[in-house]
Amino acid sequence: MHIYIAKRLLQAIPVIFLVTVITFSLIHLMPGDPAIMRAGEGASIEQVEAIREAMGLNEPIHQQYLSWVTGLLQGDLGYSLQDGRPVFSTLIQRLPATLYLVMASFVVSIAIGVPIGILSAVKQNTFIDSFARGFALLGISLPSFWFALMMMLLFSYKLQWLPASGSGTLAHLIMPSLALGMASAGLITRMTRSAMLEVLKQDYIRTARSKGLRAQIVIYKHALKNALLPVVTVIGLQLGYRLGGSVIVETVFAYPGIGRFAYNRLLARDFPMIMGNLFIFAMIFIIVNIITDIIYGFLEPRIRYD
Repeated sequence: MHIYIAKRLLQAIPVIFLVTVITFSLIHLMPGDPAIMRAGEGASIEQVEAIREAMGLNEPIHQQYLSWVTGLLQGDLGYSLQDGRPVFSTLIQRLPATLYLVMASFVVSIAIGVPIGILSAVKQNTFIDSFARGFALLGISLPSFWFALMMMLLFSYKLQWLPASGSGTLAHLIMPSLALGMASAGLITRMTRSAMLEVLKQDYIRTARSKGLRAQIVIYKHALKNALLPVVTVIGLQLGYRLGGSVIVETVFAYPGIGRFAYNRLLARDFPMIMGNLFIFAMIFIIVNIITDIIYGFLEPRIRYD
Protein backbone atom coordinates (compact mmCIF):
# COMPACT_ATOMS: atom_id res chain seq x y z
CA MET A 1 0.00 0.00 0.00
CA HIS A 2 2.89 2.38 0.74
CA ILE A 3 4.22 1.89 -2.78
CA TYR A 4 0.80 2.66 -4.21
CA ILE A 5 0.57 5.90 -2.19
CA ALA A 6 4.10 6.89 -3.21
CA LYS A 7 3.24 6.36 -6.88
CA ARG A 8 0.14 8.54 -6.60
CA LEU A 9 2.14 11.32 -4.94
CA LEU A 10 4.82 11.18 -7.64
CA GLN A 11 2.18 11.26 -10.37
CA ALA A 12 0.82 14.47 -8.86
CA ILE A 13 4.07 16.39 -9.51
CA PRO A 14 3.76 16.69 -13.32
CA VAL A 15 0.04 17.42 -12.91
CA ILE A 16 0.83 20.36 -10.64
CA PHE A 17 3.43 21.61 -13.13
CA LEU A 18 0.97 21.45 -16.04
CA VAL A 19 -1.70 23.19 -13.97
CA THR A 20 0.61 26.09 -13.19
CA VAL A 21 1.72 26.45 -16.82
CA ILE A 22 -1.81 26.35 -18.24
CA THR A 23 -3.38 28.66 -15.66
CA PHE A 24 -0.51 31.16 -15.85
CA SER A 25 -0.76 31.28 -19.64
CA LEU A 26 -4.55 31.61 -19.69
CA ILE A 27 -4.51 34.40 -17.11
CA HIS A 28 -2.06 36.45 -19.18
CA LEU A 29 -4.21 35.93 -22.28
CA MET A 30 -7.15 37.62 -20.58
CA PRO A 31 -8.19 40.98 -22.04
CA GLY A 32 -7.47 44.04 -19.96
CA ASP A 33 -4.32 45.63 -18.59
CA PRO A 34 -3.88 45.54 -14.80
CA ALA A 35 -1.50 48.50 -15.01
CA ILE A 36 -4.22 50.66 -16.57
CA MET A 37 -6.75 49.49 -13.98
CA ARG A 38 -4.27 50.27 -11.19
CA ALA A 39 -3.40 53.71 -12.59
CA GLY A 40 -6.96 54.71 -13.45
CA GLU A 41 -8.60 55.76 -16.70
CA GLY A 42 -7.15 59.30 -16.63
CA ALA A 43 -3.53 58.23 -16.16
CA SER A 44 -0.88 59.18 -18.70
CA ILE A 45 1.09 56.70 -20.78
CA GLU A 46 4.19 57.40 -18.71
CA GLN A 47 2.36 56.62 -15.47
CA VAL A 48 0.98 53.38 -16.88
CA GLU A 49 4.42 52.32 -18.12
CA ALA A 50 5.95 53.09 -14.74
CA ILE A 51 3.34 50.92 -12.99
CA ARG A 52 3.81 48.15 -15.54
CA GLU A 53 7.57 48.26 -14.96
CA ALA A 54 7.10 48.16 -11.18
CA MET A 55 4.76 45.18 -11.49
CA GLY A 56 7.17 43.30 -13.74
CA LEU A 57 4.62 43.11 -16.55
CA ASN A 58 7.14 44.27 -19.15
CA GLU A 59 9.16 41.07 -18.79
CA PRO A 60 8.56 38.16 -21.22
CA ILE A 61 5.84 35.80 -20.06
CA HIS A 62 8.26 32.91 -19.54
CA GLN A 63 10.41 35.11 -17.30
CA GLN A 64 7.33 36.13 -15.31
CA TYR A 65 6.41 32.45 -14.95
CA LEU A 66 9.90 31.50 -13.74
CA SER A 67 9.83 34.33 -11.22
CA TRP A 68 6.44 33.17 -9.98
CA VAL A 69 7.52 29.52 -9.71
CA THR A 70 10.71 30.52 -7.88
CA GLY A 71 8.64 32.40 -5.33
CA LEU A 72 6.19 29.49 -5.11
CA LEU A 73 8.98 27.05 -4.25
CA GLN A 74 9.96 29.44 -1.46
CA GLY A 75 6.41 29.60 -0.15
CA ASP A 76 5.73 33.03 -1.65
CA LEU A 77 2.76 33.50 -3.99
CA GLY A 78 3.58 37.16 -4.57
CA TYR A 79 1.70 40.35 -3.76
CA SER A 80 -1.61 41.72 -4.95
CA LEU A 81 -1.45 44.20 -7.82
CA GLN A 82 -4.49 45.98 -6.43
CA ASP A 83 -3.61 46.63 -2.80
CA GLY A 84 -0.11 45.17 -2.32
CA ARG A 85 -1.15 42.61 0.28
CA PRO A 86 0.56 39.17 0.38
CA VAL A 87 -1.39 36.69 -1.74
CA PHE A 88 -0.90 33.65 0.47
CA SER A 89 -1.96 35.20 3.79
CA THR A 90 -4.93 36.97 2.15
CA LEU A 91 -6.25 33.75 0.62
CA ILE A 92 -5.62 31.65 3.72
CA GLN A 93 -7.77 34.06 5.75
CA ARG A 94 -10.73 33.45 3.42
CA LEU A 95 -10.17 29.77 2.71
CA PRO A 96 -11.82 28.35 5.89
CA ALA A 97 -15.20 29.93 5.02
CA THR A 98 -15.15 28.25 1.60
CA LEU A 99 -14.05 24.92 3.07
CA TYR A 100 -16.94 25.05 5.55
CA LEU A 101 -19.33 25.69 2.67
CA VAL A 102 -17.88 22.92 0.49
CA MET A 103 -17.89 20.38 3.31
CA ALA A 104 -21.48 21.29 4.23
CA SER A 105 -22.54 20.82 0.60
CA PHE A 106 -20.56 17.56 0.57
CA VAL A 107 -22.57 16.27 3.54
CA VAL A 108 -25.81 17.42 1.89
CA SER A 109 -25.03 15.66 -1.39
CA ILE A 110 -24.12 12.35 0.30
CA ALA A 111 -27.01 12.47 2.79
CA ILE A 112 -29.46 12.99 -0.07
CA GLY A 113 -27.86 11.14 -2.99
CA VAL A 114 -26.80 7.81 -1.47
CA PRO A 115 -30.09 6.90 0.34
CA ILE A 116 -32.23 7.94 -2.63
CA GLY A 117 -29.98 5.98 -5.00
CA ILE A 118 -30.22 2.86 -2.83
CA LEU A 119 -33.99 3.19 -2.53
CA SER A 120 -34.33 3.71 -6.28
CA ALA A 121 -32.37 0.54 -7.03
CA VAL A 122 -34.24 -1.57 -4.49
CA LYS A 123 -37.61 -0.28 -5.75
CA GLN A 124 -36.73 -0.53 -9.44
CA ASN A 125 -39.47 0.28 -11.96
CA THR A 126 -41.82 1.63 -9.31
CA PHE A 127 -43.14 5.11 -8.59
CA ILE A 128 -40.31 5.61 -6.08
CA ASP A 129 -37.76 4.75 -8.76
CA SER A 130 -39.35 7.18 -11.21
CA PHE A 131 -39.37 9.93 -8.58
CA ALA A 132 -35.70 9.29 -7.72
CA ARG A 133 -34.63 9.40 -11.36
CA GLY A 134 -36.61 12.60 -11.88
CA PHE A 135 -34.96 14.12 -8.82
CA ALA A 136 -31.50 13.15 -10.08
CA LEU A 137 -32.18 14.61 -13.51
CA LEU A 138 -33.53 17.80 -11.99
CA GLY A 139 -30.55 18.18 -9.66
CA ILE A 140 -28.06 17.76 -12.48
CA SER A 141 -29.93 20.02 -14.91
CA LEU A 142 -30.74 23.02 -12.71
CA PRO A 143 -27.98 25.66 -12.58
CA SER A 144 -26.78 26.28 -9.04
CA PHE A 145 -27.23 30.04 -9.32
CA TRP A 146 -30.91 29.62 -10.37
CA PHE A 147 -31.59 27.24 -7.51
CA ALA A 148 -29.85 29.69 -5.15
CA LEU A 149 -32.02 32.58 -6.33
CA MET A 150 -35.21 30.54 -6.00
CA MET A 151 -34.33 29.54 -2.43
CA MET A 152 -33.47 33.12 -1.63
CA LEU A 153 -36.83 34.27 -3.00
CA LEU A 154 -38.78 31.65 -1.02
CA PHE A 155 -36.96 31.30 2.30
CA SER A 156 -35.56 34.80 2.68
CA TYR A 157 -38.01 37.13 0.93
CA LYS A 158 -41.34 35.29 1.22
CA LEU A 159 -41.04 33.25 4.42
CA GLN A 160 -38.16 35.20 6.02
CA TRP A 161 -36.81 32.05 7.62
CA LEU A 162 -33.17 32.34 6.54
CA PRO A 163 -30.77 35.24 5.94
CA ALA A 164 -30.20 36.06 2.28
CA SER A 165 -26.49 36.83 2.59
CA GLY A 166 -23.52 36.90 4.90
CA SER A 167 -21.97 34.31 7.18
CA GLY A 168 -21.25 33.56 10.82
CA THR A 169 -24.11 31.26 11.83
CA LEU A 170 -25.51 27.91 10.77
CA ALA A 171 -28.52 29.67 9.24
CA HIS A 172 -26.21 31.51 6.84
CA LEU A 173 -24.81 28.18 5.65
CA ILE A 174 -28.05 26.31 4.90
CA MET A 175 -29.06 27.82 1.56
CA PRO A 176 -25.53 28.08 0.06
CA SER A 177 -24.76 24.46 0.98
CA LEU A 178 -28.05 23.26 -0.52
CA ALA A 179 -27.48 25.25 -3.71
CA LEU A 180 -23.95 23.89 -4.02
CA GLY A 181 -24.79 20.31 -3.08
CA MET A 182 -27.91 19.64 -5.15
CA ALA A 183 -26.08 19.01 -8.44
CA SER A 184 -23.74 16.56 -6.73
CA ALA A 185 -26.69 14.91 -5.00
CA GLY A 186 -28.33 14.25 -8.38
CA LEU A 187 -25.17 12.74 -9.83
CA ILE A 188 -24.50 10.63 -6.73
CA THR A 189 -28.10 9.39 -6.85
CA ARG A 190 -27.70 8.21 -10.43
CA MET A 191 -24.32 6.58 -9.78
CA THR A 192 -25.52 4.85 -6.59
CA ARG A 193 -28.62 3.53 -8.35
CA SER A 194 -26.61 2.24 -11.32
CA ALA A 195 -23.98 0.58 -9.13
CA MET A 196 -26.57 -0.99 -6.83
CA LEU A 197 -28.57 -2.40 -9.75
CA GLU A 198 -25.46 -4.04 -11.13
CA VAL A 199 -24.46 -5.54 -7.78
CA LEU A 200 -27.97 -6.77 -6.96
CA LYS A 201 -27.86 -8.98 -10.06
CA GLN A 202 -24.73 -10.83 -8.91
CA ASP A 203 -24.81 -14.49 -7.89
CA TYR A 204 -23.60 -13.92 -4.33
CA ILE A 205 -26.57 -11.61 -3.69
CA ARG A 206 -28.97 -14.33 -4.85
CA THR A 207 -27.11 -16.79 -2.63
CA ALA A 208 -27.41 -14.49 0.38
CA ARG A 209 -31.13 -14.10 -0.23
CA SER A 210 -31.59 -17.85 -0.67
CA LYS A 211 -30.03 -18.38 2.78
CA GLY A 212 -32.89 -16.42 4.28
CA LEU A 213 -30.93 -13.32 5.29
CA ARG A 214 -32.96 -10.23 5.99
CA ALA A 215 -33.30 -7.75 3.14
CA GLN A 216 -31.56 -5.02 5.15
CA ILE A 217 -28.50 -7.23 5.70
CA VAL A 218 -28.33 -8.22 2.02
CA ILE A 219 -28.61 -4.61 0.84
CA TYR A 220 -26.42 -2.76 3.33
CA LYS A 221 -23.84 -5.40 4.26
CA HIS A 222 -23.37 -7.31 1.01
CA ALA A 223 -24.56 -5.13 -1.86
CA LEU A 224 -23.76 -1.58 -0.73
CA LYS A 225 -20.14 -2.33 0.17
CA ASN A 226 -19.31 -3.37 -3.40
CA ALA A 227 -21.58 -0.78 -4.99
CA LEU A 228 -19.74 2.03 -3.19
CA LEU A 229 -16.56 1.57 -5.23
CA PRO A 230 -17.60 3.73 -8.22
CA VAL A 231 -19.64 6.02 -5.95
CA VAL A 232 -16.55 6.89 -3.89
CA THR A 233 -14.77 7.99 -7.05
CA VAL A 234 -17.64 10.23 -8.09
CA ILE A 235 -17.91 11.70 -4.58
CA GLY A 236 -14.22 12.56 -4.57
CA LEU A 237 -14.41 14.25 -7.97
CA GLN A 238 -17.54 16.15 -6.99
CA LEU A 239 -15.85 17.46 -3.85
CA GLY A 240 -13.21 19.03 -6.06
CA TYR A 241 -15.78 20.38 -8.52
CA ARG A 242 -17.69 22.03 -5.68
CA LEU A 243 -14.69 24.31 -5.14
CA GLY A 244 -15.23 25.74 -8.61
CA GLY A 245 -18.98 25.96 -8.09
CA SER A 246 -18.45 27.86 -4.85
CA VAL A 247 -17.48 30.95 -6.88
CA ILE A 248 -21.02 31.31 -8.24
CA VAL A 249 -22.83 30.39 -5.03
CA GLU A 250 -20.68 32.67 -2.87
CA THR A 251 -21.30 35.54 -5.28
CA VAL A 252 -25.08 35.04 -5.22
CA PHE A 253 -25.26 34.86 -1.42
CA ALA A 254 -22.50 37.46 -0.80
CA TYR A 255 -20.70 34.76 1.17
CA PRO A 256 -17.22 35.96 2.26
CA GLY A 257 -15.21 33.02 0.95
CA ILE A 258 -12.30 32.57 -1.37
CA GLY A 259 -14.56 31.97 -4.39
CA ARG A 260 -16.32 35.33 -4.25
CA PHE A 261 -12.99 37.00 -3.52
CA ALA A 262 -11.51 35.37 -6.64
CA TYR A 263 -14.39 36.66 -8.75
CA ASN A 264 -13.84 40.24 -7.53
CA ARG A 265 -10.10 40.04 -8.19
CA LEU A 266 -10.77 38.58 -11.62
CA LEU A 267 -12.73 41.70 -12.50
CA ALA A 268 -9.80 43.80 -11.27
CA ARG A 269 -7.27 41.75 -13.30
CA ASP A 270 -5.23 41.10 -10.15
CA PHE A 271 -2.99 38.45 -11.75
CA PRO A 272 -1.01 37.30 -8.67
CA MET A 273 -4.17 36.96 -6.57
CA ILE A 274 -6.00 35.07 -9.33
CA MET A 275 -3.02 32.78 -9.89
CA GLY A 276 -2.68 32.09 -6.17
CA ASN A 277 -6.38 31.34 -5.93
CA LEU A 278 -6.30 28.91 -8.86
CA PHE A 279 -3.18 27.24 -7.49
CA ILE A 280 -4.80 26.65 -4.10
CA PHE A 281 -7.94 25.29 -5.78
CA ALA A 282 -5.83 22.99 -7.96
CA MET A 283 -3.84 21.72 -4.98
CA ILE A 284 -7.00 20.95 -3.01
CA PHE A 285 -8.48 19.19 -6.04
CA ILE A 286 -5.34 17.07 -6.51
CA ILE A 287 -5.14 16.21 -2.80
CA VAL A 288 -8.80 15.18 -2.75
CA ASN A 289 -8.28 12.94 -5.77
CA ILE A 290 -5.22 11.31 -4.21
CA ILE A 291 -7.16 10.64 -1.01
CA THR A 292 -10.01 9.22 -3.12
CA ASP A 293 -7.62 6.89 -4.92
CA ILE A 294 -6.15 5.76 -1.61
CA ILE A 295 -9.62 5.03 -0.20
CA TYR A 296 -10.45 3.21 -3.42
CA GLY A 297 -7.30 1.14 -2.95
CA PHE A 298 -8.41 0.13 0.53
CA LEU A 299 -11.87 -0.84 -0.74
CA GLU A 300 -10.50 -2.72 -3.74
CA PRO A 301 -7.23 -4.57 -2.87
CA ARG A 302 -6.63 -5.56 -6.51
CA ILE A 303 -5.79 -1.93 -7.30
CA ARG A 304 -2.98 -1.98 -4.72
CA TYR A 305 -1.60 -5.20 -6.09
CA ASP A 306 -1.53 -3.86 -9.65
